[in-house]
Amino acid sequence: MYTIKPFENLTYHDDFMFGVVMQDEEICRESLECILDFKIDHIEYAEHQKTIEPLYTSHGIRLDVYVQDENRVYDVEIQNTDEQDLGRRTRYYQSMIDMDSLLRGQDYSELKESIIIFLCRFDPFKKQIPCYTIKRLCEQDKSVKVNDAATVQIFNCTAYDKVKNEKLRSFLKFVQTDRAESDFTRRVADMVETQKKIEELKQTYLSWSLHDRDVRHAGIKEGREQGIAIGEERGRSEARLEAARNMLIKNKLSLEEISDYTDLSLETIKQLADELKVPTE
Repeated sequence: MYTIKPFENLTYHDDFMFGVVMQDEEICRESLECILDFKIDHIEYAEHQKTIEPLYTSHGIRLDVYVQDENRVYDVEIQNTDEQDLGRRTRYYQSMIDMDSLLRGQDYSELKESIIIFLCRFDPFKKQIPCYTIKRLCEQDKSVKVNDAATVQIFNCTAYDKVKNEKLRSFLKFVQTDRAESDFTRRVADMVETQKKIEELKQTYLSWSLHDRDVRHAGIKEGREQGIAIGEERGRSEARLEAARNMLIKNKLSLEEISDYTDLSLETIKQLADELKVPTE
């Protein structure tokens, strides 16, 4: 059952609050510098939780934090639960980000370097590695690189204590535990508390949550309806198969006649006859 978390209980790792706090340019830039370990002069926001709706599909993706600088595009996602689909999700996000750029008139050669970052509050690959950096390599020779300018960094925040960089370690620990133990994470925690005092933001959160709930419920309903339809079709198919078996056992009709009566293919009827060891001549 989908329940809406009270606004007052939101923390940095909650999807909505994460997107709100990362709208602070300094916090967002410093977070990226901490995560990626290089300086970023400035960032530009595409849109808070930008939704990319490509022309060729009805499915859109909502990005938690989607920013860019002069040379790169960054997508930062917070992941609280392991839904076992991270690999395919990164593939889909990457394709949609590239398509978004191309639809705005960029040529392939003009695509910026893209970095997709997942902050996971679980270990997606069960290897106890703090950061999994994913790039395309040639399977036959790992020294051959595709150079597609696309990188995926998946952080396992549960392994924060294995990180040597103190600032990154404290940041990942904050994401995992909500314990702010550095100047930067304390600033982030203060920002969270400040945001929770804004009544208009609370109303926005409630609207956002209700919409998210409705989307989930619609998906569940559609899935149930599809399941019922599949079940009914399977039931009809099984009934036809059972009728065909009975006709074969009685051995009063030809295979062609049984096929016509049951609307099953002649090949299926022959297979049933073989299984039942019914003479067909």
